[in-house]
Amino acid sequence: MNKLKEDINYWQLSSRLEEGRNHVLRMVARSENLDLILNTLCEKAQLYNPQMHCSILQLNNDSKTLHPIASVSLPSFYCQALDGVSIGAGVGSCGTAAFTKKRVVVEDINTHPYWNQYKELALSADLQACWSEPIIGTNGVVLGTFAIYYNEPKTPTDEDLRFIELSANLAAVVFENSSNRNKLLSANNLLSQTVNDRNLELERVNLALKKVIEEQDKEFRSDIKIEKMLTTNSLISGFSHEISTPIGNALTAVSAAEDNLISLSAAFSSGGLTRKQFINKTSQLAEAIKMGEDSLLIANKLLQRFKDVNSFANAEEKSTCSIRQFLKEVQSSVQGLLGSHQLSIQSEDIQITLHKESLWQILFNLIENSIIHGFEHMTIGTIHINVTSNNEDIVINYQDDGCGISEEQTSKIFEPFYTSARNSKNLGLGLSIINNLLTQNLNGRVRLIESPVGVRYEITMPQTQ
Repeated sequence: MNKLKEDINYWQLSSRLEEGRNHVLRMVARSENLDLILNTLCEKAQLYNPQMHCSILQLNNDSKTLHPIASVSLPSFYCQALDGVSIGAGVGSCGTAAFTKKRVVVEDINTHPYWNQYKELALSADLQACWSEPIIGTNGVVLGTFAIYYNEPKTPTDEDLRFIELSANLAAVVFENSSNRNKLLSANNLLSQTVNDRNLELERVNLALKKVIEEQDKEFRSDIKIEKMLTTNSLISGFSHEISTPIGNALTAVSAAEDNLISLSAAFSSGGLTRKQFINKTSQLAEAIKMGEDSLLIANKLLQRFKDVNSFANAEEKSTCSIRQFLKEVQSSVQGLLGSHQLSIQSEDIQITLHKESLWQILFNLIENSIIHGFEHMTIGTIHINVTSNNEDIVINYQDDGCGISEEQTSKIFEPFYTSARNSKNLGLGLSIINNLLTQNLNGRVRLIESPVGVRYEITMPQTQ
């Protein structure tokens, strides 16, 4: 009897879901509003399990950011907080699914590293599990994500996975139909113009475009010269300012030592040198020597770090290695630096040809920055590094859960000698060196990406240098 009752419930549920999908397709055929159709899809999908919450995020493929477009049961503050999130490996369930084009199942948001920066947001919305399926069009382009949330940790069944895949496929039909309809409307509008009007418009645009290109070419050449000059002046000015203090202290110490030697020699020659005077003078002389030595060591350290800025002269040979094995070596080498802080690394098994020492120095400086600045007032901080391949490029997503970077600091962090820890004798060359190593030695680039907690950097470089 129980088995018969279960079968009846199953077929009733299947019938309601099928009717819900047909209703969505009828709305598509009537060309109803995209938001309304997708919200209806979420509403009908939740018939599958009333305890789940469905959400659809749309991907802007130009900015590579996600934007909420449909949800009938998630809190509005949670949806608003996800608006404009940049996709990337290890960026929540949806950010990772959209970036990797693969399903991401997070059974427990409390412990999964992908939710390191968004865990508090999810828990405040009483969400503890998130399964996300990328919505992929017929041409392989990611259109968005279809996500299922639960208020408690949950592992999907095979039936659950088939359901989320089917729902994402239906969402893809909705997205593509809307896109094709908009394209047809645009095409009809264009065709409604007369041939003469169109030719005149194209001629005007071409002339204007030619003028803009010529002006931009002049400005570009001028800007490059100005930028090189400003960068050089900034570097030299910063170096002069930084090195003047230890050199000045060293000169003061040498002068003091010289005065003490003259005074000591005069007292000795006159025969009036007492034991107490001798001890005092030699003690002062030792202090002056120690001060001079410390100042010169600081100057030497500054010179060595300044030398690192000229990364283009690095003669290190390129080698081919496994990025996963390389990251294990990095993790082992920084254990002493981490202390009580945690370093989590995830990477695809990728073979890469590059200057290994350059990449090592980049990661070391980032980790050092997190510990010195991000975790300054924290007992335990977490760093997460995720490495994936994107066509012919390697993408390294680096993030921590520290105190983050202020809006004022954001525009200056890659400048030479800029540091927020001046009192700790920090030279402020770490991120400048990272930028130079990436552009000069690894043909890559680094971007600071806005995040709700801590800092997040995205490093992109060719898989083969």
